[in-house]
Amino acid sequence: MPLPQSVSGCSILPIGGHAMTLSWIARGAASAERGRRLMELRGVTPNGHPLWNLIEVGDLVETRPSYPAFVALHPRRTTPASRSKASRIGVAGPQAKQWDTNEVLRLRRVYPSGTRDEIIAAFPGRSYSAIARAANARGIYRKKGPEPPTGIRILDQILLRAGAKGYSLADLDRFSRSKSYFRCRRWRKTPDNAAHCRAARALGGTLRASFS
Repeated sequence: MPLPQSVSGCSILPIGGHAMTLSWIARGAASAERGRRLMELRGVTPNGHPLWNLIEVGDLVETRPSYPAFVALHPRRTTPASRSKASRIGVAGPQAKQWDTNEVLRLRRVYPSGTRDEIIAAFPGRSYSAIARAANARGIYRKKGPEPPTGIRILDQILLRAGAKGYSLADLDRFSRSKSYFRCRRWRKTPDNAAHCRAARALGGTLRASFS
């Protein structure tokens, strides 16, 4: 067989190679068709899962996005499988409502210290898990108790000041440009005095040297 010719860096397949390629594609298509017919004959996929029938698809369209209701009608289907099928046939539930500016402001005000019932009541139509995901994605977290003393004087003062102002450890990382130093409590292994100084300045503090 003659070697492929090259023009301007591009290879030109010989006619024989082109014919072999088409033959390979045709064999692949024929094999796929045989596989589909075999699945229809057996009623299951190669992984052993039952094929979807028209009745199931129709009920899925009627009951979604209440997938547990569909599973109650068709026990051989699971909720994850029902969601996946709905997505593949283009009938998945509508996209969640986007958060507007007023909701985000309310989220910052209510989520850190409100009770679970207060948070849910502040956002009608949204589940608590959806609210929590939206808050965490925006760096808004639930307030926790004060951090235990670290034994590092400047760090203890920073944590006390941040807690009084309602700032989280993630906020301290952002103020001090220290990546995840505060959030991951890396001071337990290697205290970072530069991060402490930047955080103290960001919180309005001043540094003083004291000699005895």
